[in-house]
Amino acid sequence: MTVSETLARFLTTATAPEGVLHEAKRLLLNQLKASVGAKEHPAVRLLHDWATEHGGTGASVHWYGTPTTPQAAAMVNGALYEVLDFHDTYIPCFMHAVSAVLPAVLALAEARGASGRDLLIALALGVEAELAVATILMPTGYCRGGVPAGLTGGVGAAAACCVLAGLDEARTTHALGIAMCTAFGLYASVGSMTLSYITGATARSGLSAFELAERGFTAPATAFEGDRGMFQALCDEDAAKIAPALATLGHEWRLFGQTYKVVPTETITHGPVECVLAVRPRAAGRTVDRMTFKVNPLVQSIADERRDRFGAPSSESEATFDLRHCAAAAWLRGRFTTAETTADCYTDPAVLALRDRIDLIADDARATFEGCSLEVAFTDGSTEARNVDHFLGTPGARVPDATLGQLFRDYAGALPPGRADAIIDTVWALDTVPGIRTLTHLLRIDA
Repeated sequence: MTVSETLARFLTTATAPEGVLHEAKRLLLNQLKASVGAKEHPAVRLLHDWATEHGGTGASVHWYGTPTTPQAAAMVNGALYEVLDFHDTYIPCFMHAVSAVLPAVLALAEARGASGRDLLIALALGVEAELAVATILMPTGYCRGGVPAGLTGGVGAAAACCVLAGLDEARTTHALGIAMCTAFGLYASVGSMTLSYITGATARSGLSAFELAERGFTAPATAFEGDRGMFQALCDEDAAKIAPALATLGHEWRLFGQTYKVVPTETITHGPVECVLAVRPRAAGRTVDRMTFKVNPLVQSIADERRDRFGAPSSESEATFDLRHCAAAAWLRGRFTTAETTADCYTDPAVLALRDRIDLIADDARATFEGCSLEVAFTDGSTEARNVDHFLGTPGARVPDATLGQLFRDYAGALPPGRADAIIDTVWALDTVPGIRTLTHLLRIDA
């Protein structure tokens, strides 16, 4: 069997245990938390106006409440999930696995009146298929310059939509092949509006792959492993990885390895921000001379490359992806929220001055970027230190359900009174909800 056929067999025969469905609820709520504060982001507004200008029906855009086509809804909701970088991360593959899958399958579920339970099953299986493909392609797919979720998100989105619609194995194989042949997304987009576009467009592409396959459109069965197929074109991995990665499907659920962000910035910054906020109360009025972080070598490489490319941040997106800015802002403001990525903060002379006194040292003992250490040297010669092996939100420091709910409330201030709690309650009960529109009707600020 080819890779597409193997994935299709899994998608058409697998069952999702109750624990997996609960994790799917957590992942869904996490995406709502990531997007509820993003409605006014300029990238989202531009994409919303462009994608919905011709109207349409069947699905809706989160928080705007705009009725539109499933394709447009998938596009804009994908961008909403991405733009604040407050979503999930699957650290082993450097990717945000849910951000392209959920908007596609949720738009389809809304259009077709699917149940909450059917949505959860489709989401879980689609994410598993996507992560299996990503496990094979990474890390060299990323090192070559790809956005990991851009490369694989269409596969996950197509997979989830096939499950929701009950497509047979043959048509599911074609949907996956279409998505594999149309994978895209360059890492150069990081720090710009284009990254949120890639996520939205990837969700739309996966939905299109499903819709075409449902109508009988075909794709090469060897779209993944064939000559100049996805594997050969997008990575430099050993083909011996393929069989073991697929063999675990349905036995070892990768979605339990997801990291949930508790502050709105990219994953490599979470350990440093957590260290800063832990040390700061001990400063007792002392002035910082320098901060020194020991981090995974890849973190140092990424942060230094961005410093050289961006200089000082000049936009919200650049501030979000600037580790030194995030650490300096967290120290001086005692928190890290979306307010710390605005111009008021990233142009603050005090933040800029402290940013320039932050050093990153590559620590080969750090196998991943789940942790780091910090030493703060003060002008009086004293020091304070902190080490984090697993920052809050990683599988090693799991975020409780109640905390996920509270994070959503924290960023949902624009919602009408009581709406945040209604959304949270609906998500936790989603497996008993007969129609997904019960949830999507709540996802609007003005009603």
